[in-house]
Amino acid sequence: MGDNFYEQNELSTLIDEYGSGVLNTAYLYLKDKQLAEDVFQEVFIKAYQKINTFEFRSSIKTWLIRITINQCKDMIKSAYRKKVHIGIDENEHIIKSAEQVAEENIENEMLYSAVMSLQPKHREIIMLRYYNELSLDKIAEILQISNGAVRTRLSRTTALLKKTITA
Repeated sequence: MGDNFYEQNELSTLIDEYGSGVLNTAYLYLKDKQLAEDVFQEVFIKAYQKINTFEFRSSIKTWLIRITINQCKDMIKSAYRKKVHIGIDENEHIIKSAEQVAEENIENEMLYSAVMSLQPKHREIIMLRYYNELSLDKIAEILQISNGAVRTRLSRTTALLKKTITA
């Protein structure tokens, strides 16, 4: 990244490239928009302060997601938080019948509710795999668990989700 990494424009570039992923990850983890925004700020402050310790053994995205999850865990541990449910913003890019849209919205809300009702360790595995589209190796690196543990947790969480949705 070079000596200029500490400059403001480099931080801005980091935020431009990875900001939405960090914010969405924090929101999915915390289920609270304001808390997610607070985590977003903390993540990029920490990243800015610690970039000189980044050893490029992982991607910057993986590093930032790990910081995000750790910040979310710290926030959950340190503060009592109100439960706030914010609706899902749906953008339809394809014209569909009203019936199709209604059915999809019901399915999406059921899935969203099911995922958000999971315990944090289960919600994070779904978020990392399906939302962030990370490989099992990257997930293992972020969560600092073995690849086998990732597969097991993912399998159990998927089964739990199926059970929840079909119940």
